[in-house]
Amino acid sequence: MNKIKFALVSLALVLGFTSCNKNDYEYTPGNPTAGESNLYFDDEENLTMDLTDDEIEITLNRASAEGALTVPLKVVTAPDFVTVPSTATFADGETQTIVKLAIGEGMVPYTVYNIIISIPEEYTQPYSDQAGSPVYNFKISKEDFAVVAKGVFYSSVALTGSWEQELQYSEYLNLYRLPNLFGPFGVEQHVYFHYGLKDVTVENEGGENVTEQEEDFYFTDANGNHLTKFGTGYVHPSYGELIANINEDEPMGYEEYIDEETGQTIMDFYWMWKITVSAGSFGEKYQYYVLNEWVKKPWEKDAE
Repeated sequence: MNKIKFALVSLALVLGFTSCNKNDYEYTPGNPTAGESNLYFDDEENLTMDLTDDEIEITLNRASAEGALTVPLKVVTAPDFVTVPSTATFADGETQTIVKLAIGEGMVPYTVYNIIISIPEEYTQPYSDQAGSPVYNFKISKEDFAVVAKGVFYSSVALTGSWEQELQYSEYLNLYRLPNLFGPFGVEQHVYFHYGLKDVTVENEGGENVTEQEEDFYFTDANGNHLTKFGTGYVHPSYGELIANINEDEPMGYEEYIDEETGQTIMDFYWMWKITVSAGSFGEKYQYYVLNEWVKKPWEKDAE
């Protein structure tokens, strides 16, 4: 009985193989490369532009420098205000060429746009060992954050320490930014705040209404929306991300004063944070950003 079963199985296998058409297994090669071309873009990198920029540059590479070569570029997706050249040209002896994309009107600041550009298959060797890719998929955005001060951030919640820290300012958004404040301890996360002087009406000792200036200081998201709680980007190994809860009932703002012991002028922003994690509170203490120097005080018109 076992021999009969074995014979039936063997026959089925033979029939299965012989019944297949050889065309079912024919290999259809892709388009051949154009000569010895092996073109690829640099590794993808998102680009942040200044508000006044009207052009961006990306790099196209080839494996061989022999001979001049012009190749077509295909735009997979791009905003209407972006103009991508139809071709890219390598001079004889060059392994790199710069592709310039023109940026026209219509790009909204602080808005992220996606661009995908590709090289035709016949100019690539997709299975070669190379760093880049024949498809360049990247994002562009415009911003005007620039360094206005340099100083030291002093943290007394969750970790005790200090480190050098730049302060940036966007005139377009009227926002300050402490870039990647806790980056060494977690993920990249900027801390944003608004600071300025505003006119308020108060009653003086004589009962008259007078106008005075007071500080206007509060933390925000990247779009300028007032926040009283946000993630810091600092990731605790046991409890996860540290959340900053701003205590606006306590004094906060900017100050300048003379240190009586050293005679030095102290300049700092200060505020109260209560740091919480999934397991509870890490405590509530003042944080300080002490400035070494101002490059520019944005609220002072004569600092231009």
